[in-house]
Amino acid sequence: MEDINEIYDKIMLKLREGPALILELAERIEKDTLQTQTIVDYFAGKGEIKKTIRKFGSSPVYFLEKDREKALNILMQTLNSQEKALITKIRDKKVVNTESLSSAERYISQNLTDFMKKVSAQDNQTGQKADYLYEIGLSLDTVKSIINAKDEKPKQAIHETTIKKPRENKENLNNEMYNLLIKTGFQEPKEIEKGVFICSYGQYGIKAVVQILNKKTIAKKDFINAMGYGTAYKTITFILTNAEKISGNKNFGNMVNVIKTEI
Repeated sequence: MEDINEIYDKIMLKLREGPALILELAERIEKDTLQTQTIVDYFAGKGEIKKTIRKFGSSPVYFLEKDREKALNILMQTLNSQEKALITKIRDKKVVNTESLSSAERYISQNLTDFMKKVSAQDNQTGQKADYLYEIGLSLDTVKSIINAKDEKPKQAIHETTIKKPRENKENLNNEMYNLLIKTGFQEPKEIEKGVFICSYGQYGIKAVVQILNKKTIAKKDFINAMGYGTAYKTITFILTNAEKISGNKNFGNMVNVIKTEI
């Protein structure tokens, strides 16, 4: 029977050549993929081997720390244009306050934990807790120094660029949108972005996000964007629309609800 140390040596020899998928490792140690994954995941659990969370096909990418960038380059092939754009933004800025991201970007970031991490910190100027996304290769000390440097900006400037107050009065809302929301059962609308509202809904006054979309087709990217609002405000989201065609909503369950109406 082959010694586990011999198997380990074969795995490490393969990974020293660069990142590998489970099938490549299975070929190297001459075992089936299920056995190989069990063995490799054991060493990954001990921290001796790294593995990605996202998969390339049906396999994580296994790698040594020195080859992290190569492993991420392999994963980049699995990403869509929106995901790649967000990764580029994080890499360029190193640390980004999530308040500066769109709701869709905040939602997308949840599936990009191989490329970025999130940390919470207190804003030195406002005293409020803020969430930051940072590039995966940065140490927490570096992240902290970057955040502190950002916080040293004048308080008024921070207020103007990062804090958006909802427009709460009916007079500040487009009358047609206001009437549409009331007509469809949403009360006390407060506009948080153009065409997007926080409302009370139902007999118990449940908080909900409502997005009004006046367009012919609702596609998957619209559901991703709506899901982002729900994630940001920790509640369900509704889309009010007059769209003739609706597609791409099968993966969002009851978290994004569509109400067809005249707009």
